[in-house]
Amino acid sequence: MSQNQFGIAMILRSRLMTEYGMLSVLVLIIIAFSLVTIKNQPIEGSYAGKELANRVVSQSPNGGNYVLIVTQSGEDQKLKAAFQSGLPNSITQHLRIVDQASPLHAKQVLHTLTQQPDWKIDLIVCSRTTAAWTFYSHMISLQSTPIISPQQEKRSNFLKSRNLQTLPLKMVRMAVIAIGMTMIIITAGIDLSVGSLVGLSAVTSTLLIKNYGGGTNAGYLMVLLCFAGGIIFCGLMGFTSGILTTFFKVPAFIATLAMMMIARGLAQNLSHNNIITGMPEVVFENLLNLKIDLGVTSIELATPIVLMAVLYLAAHVVMSHTILGRYIYAIGGNREAARLSGVAVGQVLLIVYTITGLMAGIAGVIMAIEFRSGKGIWGQTLELDVIAAVVVGGTSLMGGQGRVLGTLIGCAIIVVIKNGMNLLSLHENTQNIVMGLVILAAIVIDKIKSSEIKWENWNTLFPA
Repeated sequence: MSQNQFGIAMILRSRLMTEYGMLSVLVLIIIAFSLVTIKNQPIEGSYAGKELANRVVSQSPNGGNYVLIVTQSGEDQKLKAAFQSGLPNSITQHLRIVDQASPLHAKQVLHTLTQQPDWKIDLIVCSRTTAAWTFYSHMISLQSTPIISPQQEKRSNFLKSRNLQTLPLKMVRMAVIAIGMTMIIITAGIDLSVGSLVGLSAVTSTLLIKNYGGGTNAGYLMVLLCFAGGIIFCGLMGFTSGILTTFFKVPAFIATLAMMMIARGLAQNLSHNNIITGMPEVVFENLLNLKIDLGVTSIELATPIVLMAVLYLAAHVVMSHTILGRYIYAIGGNREAARLSGVAVGQVLLIVYTITGLMAGIAGVIMAIEFRSGKGIWGQTLELDVIAAVVVGGTSLMGGQGRVLGTLIGCAIIVVIKNGMNLLSLHENTQNIVMGLVILAAIVIDKIKSSEIKWENWNTLFPA
């Protein structure tokens, strides 16, 4: 082995790389996408409102009559609030706001204002969205009226608050399933059924609500019981996979592949290939967003993110501080040695596959709450993203090594990469190539870290 090859291997096997390697990769990926998605674009939100207010004050020191046109979007509403707060009273007295506007509504209001003999429009202020409407140039009464909108500046699409806020929500379903998948892969197993179990859970839960829970009139208790039914059903499917791999000695790949097909068929048959609707909208909305009243004020938290955090904390405790966690690592390290040491290998594997089924069931329920419905095809191929996240997070496919918190970082890496590629408008085929390369890189790094790759054997592949 050359000194360079030895150095690379030692870096990959170092404790620093093991503890912080994937976190460093995540930070570097975030920095990269933050830079490559920088574009000239109109500013939005509060910043745009303050900028427009400053321009109005500087351009019209003597006052005038102004019209602000905004839509009902969150960014436009922030612009409106910041614009109003940035104007002196002398100007706000002469300000008309066309709020939550559509093109037709704004056109009608402007036409009405131009018909008032004592109120001439001196300036129209628009958001990025409303400035793009084309009817202004078609109104003769506005031909000489100046229109201003937020200026452009170089900004990163990736670092927009709206984009950053969506990343944790995009990660939740994958991350929840990845808890169970991490345990399975640490035991040197695999589960290909988890993606299809997501659809089965969503369909089962929503069907129970619609047919037996009261449908649109269902209460919180009944909805939660129906969700529990869908989750338990998926847990039983996972338990069945465990029976096949432990008692019947069916290879995990084959057993879970069969369960994947069964779950997929069940979900589509139960839903008759249709979307199951008729859910209690208010109940689902309140379950999706957790509101905490603090007396003077209140805060709103996304329930899926809170649930994900709780599940990861519990999984970390199980894997790091319980006998079950030690047994899972022992089975992955050397199954026969674990058996001879008194570990009930079959029981532990049954628990692990059941947990994975339950996690997939929870992910399906989360998806049903988000979309207020259920569909049999949901979750298909999600198992590939989950396995990729687990491997990227540092769990060895050979078993015996891995951490739940590393898996969480792996999920973040996968979501960030996919999000960045979407922002760059990369074709789906190109995205598949990139994700395949990411998985291959993670596996090769895992092999190097585990000392399975010996550089001196390279010459045996291509002898002189």
